[in-house]
Amino acid sequence: IVFADFFIMNLILWVKGSSAAIPFGTLVAILAMWFGISVPLTFVGAYFGFKEKPIEHPVRTNQIPRQIAEQSFFTKPLPGIIMGGILPFGCIFIQLFFILNSI
Repeated sequence: IVFADFFIMNLILWVKGSSAAIPFGTLVAILAMWFGISVPLTFVGAYFGFKEKPIEHPVRTNQIPRQIAEQSFFTKPLPGIIMGGILPFGCIFIQLFFILNSI
C-alpha cells in the first residue's frame, strides 16, 4: 500500500512536469530490490527462526504469591499526572512569558 501511494504521488508529479518526480525505471528498480532482497530475507529469517527451539525463561517462578507493598503517594495517578504534565508545561509557560515580555 505504501508503494502504491508513493507510485501515485510520483505519477501526479510526473504528469505536472515536476522536477521532484522520480523516473519510472528507478521506481521499478526499487520495487525489484524490495521483492528480490527484502521479501526472500524475510522468509529465510522466518524459516531459521521457526527451526530454533523456543526461548526459555532464565528463572523459575514461585507458585506461592507474595504480598504487594502499599504504593507511596508519588506512584499514584494524580501526582504522576501533575509531575508529568503540569510541571513541564508550567516551566515552559513561565520561560516563554518572560521571553515574549522582553520583546
